[in-house]
Amino acid sequence: MTEQTTGENRRTVVADSFEDEDYGETGLLDGIRFLYSHRLGLAVRFLVFFGLGIVAILLYRFSAPIVVQGTLSLTFRGMERFEYPSGKKFSVEDFRSPDLLSKALVDAGVPQEKGDLKKLAAQTLITPVIPADIQSRWKKADKDGTKKEEYYPNEFDVGFQIEGLTNGQLIRLFDALTENYRRQVKYEQEAALKFISDTDFSYDKIASSYDFWDIPELFQHTYRLLDNQLSTLITESLEYADAKYQFAFRKISNDLHTWQITRLQPLEALTYEGHLVKNRDFMLQRILYRAGDLDIQIKQKTQEASEAERLLGIISKPNALLAGQLNNKDGMPVIDASALDKLIKSDYVGPVVSRISKLQAETQALEAERARLQKQLAVLPKASNVTLQQLPPGYRELIDTLSSELKAIARSYNSLLDEYLTATIASLVTIRQSPVVTRGGYSLVMLLIAVVVLSFFLAISLMGIEHLHHKLRSMAAGAGHHGANS
Repeated sequence: MTEQTTGENRRTVVADSFEDEDYGETGLLDGIRFLYSHRLGLAVRFLVFFGLGIVAILLYRFSAPIVVQGTLSLTFRGMERFEYPSGKKFSVEDFRSPDLLSKALVDAGVPQEKGDLKKLAAQTLITPVIPADIQSRWKKADKDGTKKEEYYPNEFDVGFQIEGLTNGQLIRLFDALTENYRRQVKYEQEAALKFISDTDFSYDKIASSYDFWDIPELFQHTYRLLDNQLSTLITESLEYADAKYQFAFRKISNDLHTWQITRLQPLEALTYEGHLVKNRDFMLQRILYRAGDLDIQIKQKTQEASEAERLLGIISKPNALLAGQLNNKDGMPVIDASALDKLIKSDYVGPVVSRISKLQAETQALEAERARLQKQLAVLPKASNVTLQQLPPGYRELIDTLSSELKAIARSYNSLLDEYLTATIASLVTIRQSPVVTRGGYSLVMLLIAVVVLSFFLAISLMGIEHLHHKLRSMAAGAGHHGANS
């Protein structure tokens, strides 16, 4: 009797061990069959976790701060160097400046008691948008211990949060911030391009304040400044879709050149050929000194250009010569031909060529000014001092005509510049991604997707833990029963 009972217990333990071996060898298909066979329990657990997730989302939605965020793209001149057109350095802090925020709050109609500037500035988040390829190269540079390439982003995620405002007010606040920043960029453009003359060109002012010999140069200097600014705007306006601004700037440029030929040149001829000078000896001494100083500047610029050309000659050698220096001992190139070509053309040649062109242009301008001074030195010794009473007839009328016509051209230029910047500034500061209002910076759709995935994972995990616990209990119970029978 005892032997029969012992045999039955042994058969029970063996059967249990086979079941354990089956469970221990479960694979993916066994797991799927297990979940399918327990699908009702899995669904119940999923719904429980999903319900808890929905409750958590609701609590988060009611407690998390409201955030509005959009992307701005900046393409104004100088942004490639992180500068405004006026030369002022660009900074992301400009988006949260008190003046800009205060104007945006007023334009958006936000109540003053809700517009705490210090709090809003602290909660204004500016994030540069870095392209993925740049980020990968930066990571590789960090890994290799090499210097990162310079990159100046021109797109920025602008986000801010403020309590107590509706979604509509938040959207208006973002738009107001963008519009006021556009006005700021326009101001920087005007500061760089607007023509402002500090000199009063009326006859009574300049005839008493300057030597007659200097008066043509005063007008000539103003002419060159305005002509250069017109040339810049004519080139820039080529990129604008509406050609009317290009034609308008060309018309003003033609008016300016006509003024130079019909008004300024006669004044120069009357002054230099007529020997109109108040103090000949002083003027002669000053021109000699200026000519000597120009010689020094021309020599310096010429030397700098020669050094730059020598450098250009070195880096513009055939690729094979430079590649030979970049080969290993087996003759295999360290970098491929495309990378070498990019290294030569992009990193070095362009800036050096630009530097040479700039130096050559500056040298030519200095040489032209030296030629004018030498021409004056040829006629100045023949001159005698002249008083106001000895000026030729029509001199006063010529100065007044020059002054009034130059002012009219400058007014036309400034008026057209303001209209042009107003029309084009929207294309320089654009909304790349429209503002989106979210709670805490996360969208509801993303939160729901996260809850579904997490609920499913937790339901499977819980079911697996419960099954494992049940299995361990069964094994412990079987072992205890076997020991008691023994």
